[in-house]
Amino acid sequence: MDQIKARNENAHKWISAISKESWASFYFTGDRYDVITTNRSELLNAVLKNARKLPIASLVEHTRWKTSAFFQKRRVYGDEWRTQLTNYAEKHIRLEKEEILQYVAYRAGLHVFEVRSVQIQDSVNLHLQTCSCRVFQTIGLPCGHAMAAIAITKEKNPYSFCKPCYKVDRYRQTYDEVLYPTLDHTQW
Repeated sequence: MDQIKARNENAHKWISAISKESWASFYFTGDRYDVITTNRSELLNAVLKNARKLPIASLVEHTRWKTSAFFQKRRVYGDEWRTQLTNYAEKHIRLEKEEILQYVAYRAGLHVFEVRSVQIQDSVNLHLQTCSCRVFQTIGLPCGHAMAAIAITKEKNPYSFCKPCYKVDRYRQTYDEVLYPTLDHTQW
């Protein structure tokens, strides 16, 4: 923000007037599962690029076929997993487990923990699944601070602190649906 202010005072005032939740992922309060996408219409245009000039019935069938192929690819991909979490989440947990060696966690309350390292101090609430670094609540997976707090609890299982969308079972359920072909126009 200081760099923006130094370059353009009006731009700084304009951005400052907008709530941070609207433009800074650090302050975003909704679930985004560590995914930031571009305009959805661009995605749809890219998928339907070759079918845009088709008659409407053909366009609908093409869209269904593309979606069905998309689901099938992910169905096969998800069936290969033998873990509790998706590959992305498993990798995140593995990397954050390596981080806990630099942290010391202390219980500050029933669900609240103080986590310290040489340089920083963070506060973790396992019940609310929040951390002052905001990674835990932003992506829905425990950060290193939360992992350190989890390690000193009876639970000791970081998987129980992951949002359901990262569970392999939920991923599989997402793509279980069969998209049946539309009937020929003579059968409408």
